[in-house]
Amino acid sequence: MAVNFPTSTRRPGADVDLCVVGNLTIDVIFRGITEMPQWGQEVLVDARTDAVAGQAAAMAFASVALGARTEVVADVGEDAAGERIRRELGAAGVGVEAVSTIPGGITPMTVALVRPDGERAFISDLGRLRPVDVGPLFERWPMAFATSVVALVGTSNLPGLDFQDAALLLGHARTTGAFTVFDPGWDPDNWSRDHVHGIRAVLAETDLFLPNIDEARALTGENGVASVLRALAQDCPGVIVVKGGDVGSYVADGDHVMLVEALATEVDNAVGAGDVYNAGVIAGFLRGDDVLTCMSLGTAAASLYVSRRVERFPTYEESAQSAHRVTTTTI
Repeated sequence: MAVNFPTSTRRPGADVDLCVVGNLTIDVIFRGITEMPQWGQEVLVDARTDAVAGQAAAMAFASVALGARTEVVADVGEDAAGERIRRELGAAGVGVEAVSTIPGGITPMTVALVRPDGERAFISDLGRLRPVDVGPLFERWPMAFATSVVALVGTSNLPGLDFQDAALLLGHARTTGAFTVFDPGWDPDNWSRDHVHGIRAVLAETDLFLPNIDEARALTGENGVASVLRALAQDCPGVIVVKGGDVGSYVADGDHVMLVEALATEVDNAVGAGDVYNAGVIAGFLRGDDVLTCMSLGTAAASLYVSRRVERFPTYEESAQSAHRVTTTTI
């Protein structure tokens, strides 16, 4: 049995290919950290950078590079960081009409600590924005109902988000013909019962769920990949793709689990890799590819991205060429 999506390709007449709703931040990235400092002590790093980031930004940058017409719906603060986010997204070709500046707000910021092998950890300040109220997004988000794909991402870093409203929003998007994607990210509050329940409500309106393996295990309480996928399928009617980092990514195919293996890559920095993977999967979907082909494209895009320090987001042509080297196995 071939793995496939419930629907596929660009929606006829859609003005936008992908509308991303989620979190925007400024990342300050420190590289070359071999061990974390103890309290009262200090460690040195090899290099540092800062960048417009957050799951919504990383996915949007990657999607535009892969050829998708992309809009972002999000909030930023009334500060230099918020201005920078709007400016750099717009310069890259991302639509920012629905990126709102909150008067008196402070834009979120994340410090990313990166090991020499590219693995990372994060410390975040979610800024001082208003609690996220999904209801008004219907008013400022008309493109979401004339788009092929609606992606809700980084919800664990959107303070005050009402998951029931988020589920209604994705449900409405589905009724208008959009394909819905969900990737909540890691919960910094350690996966409370209410948080897990809220995510499950959103899953009921999700066509493609894209957690990483740690998030999937935290959501389900299961450990093995097959059992994780089965547990998530009880809540999600769509396709579930679980990202496994340098191992690859997993999807259920009937009674079997398929592993799309990662490409061997010299990693410079893995911050944002999962979001670039997501963008690659969506780019394949927009072209009508089956799930395994889309996962291979996501794998290739993420592999190219993590290996680069400048001009990091790969084009569709680069990713498609590299995707031919991706292998798939049954486990």
